[in-house]
Order: sequence, then structure tokens, then C-alpha cells
Amino acid sequence: MGADHGSERLMTNGNPGIGTAAHVREIAKQAEVELAILLGVEQSLRLALQWMTRDRGNSHKLSTLRFAARSFERHLVRTRVLADVGGYMHLITDADPHLAGEVSVLREVRKELQANFERIILQLEYVSADDAVSLGQVCSEMERYLADLEKHGQKEMRLLQHSFAQDEGGSG
Repeated sequence: MGADHGSERLMTNGNPGIGTAAHVREIAKQAEVELAILLGVEQSLRLALQWMTRDRGNSHKLSTLRFAARSFERHLVRTRVLADVGGYMHLITDADPHLAGEVSVLREVRKELQANFERIILQLEYVSADDAVSLGQVCSEMERYLADLEKHGQKEMRLLQHSFAQDEGGSG
């Protein structure tokens, strides 16, 4: 019979090895690294959005925006998968099952944000570089989306911190 590692485990729904302190640290480190990558790509996208062009420069800006937006989308999907598939959102509900409703609400908001982002990406694909007004509108929508995504990320972070502060005996 092996040693009892129960003190190292969170609630794990019976999955051995999942929820150990080491596993939680690995998920946290991966989330930290992936978030840093996402923030770097987001900063590049914001830089492209702020690019002020003259004359025919919109074609270059549009090309860069499309590239940056696609890169951001790939990294965003990756972080979403990491959060939901065996990642930190599961750790929240495993550690604190009564927070499942809040996690569910955050997932629904994330789905709405994703649908909005996909709509903006589509607009970006079809806007003409010669239509400065429409391009400006798409850029404004992307900036609003990024602000909404940031607010959502802050809510997720607060829930994560609250969950683990309580798990460690803190007051939350």
C-alpha cells in the first residue's frame, strides 16, 4: 500500500494525481506562461490598432491588423482550452463546488466574447483598406472587445484568488 497523499490533494472527482499540490503548481505555471504570451500578442494587436496611417498606408495597417488578430485569436483559444480542459477553472470547482454557478456564468460570458471576436475578425477580413471610415469602426470595435475581455479576465482572476484563498483557510 502506498503512502496517503490526501493532504496534498484537492477534491479531484476520483482522478489520481490530479489536484496534487505539484499538479496545481504546474497548472498555475502553465497559465502564467501562456497568459504572458497572450499579453504580448495583445500588446502587438493594440499597437497595430493605434497605428495612424496616411494616404495609402491603410493597406499595410490592415495587413498587420489581420495578422495580429489571427495570432491573438490562436493564443486566446489556447488559453481558453487550458482554462477549461483540466485547467484552473476545474481547480476552482474542485476546490470550492459552490462556485460552480459563478464559473458557469464566466464560461457563458466567454462564449459571448468569443462570438463577438469572431464577428470582428470577419469584419476585419472583409473591410477594404480604401474605406478608412469602416476600418476605423472595426478598429474601435476591436478596442472595445479588448477592454471587455480585460474586464472578464479580471473577474476570472478574482474568482480564482477567492477560491484558493478560502481553500488555504483565508478570508477570501
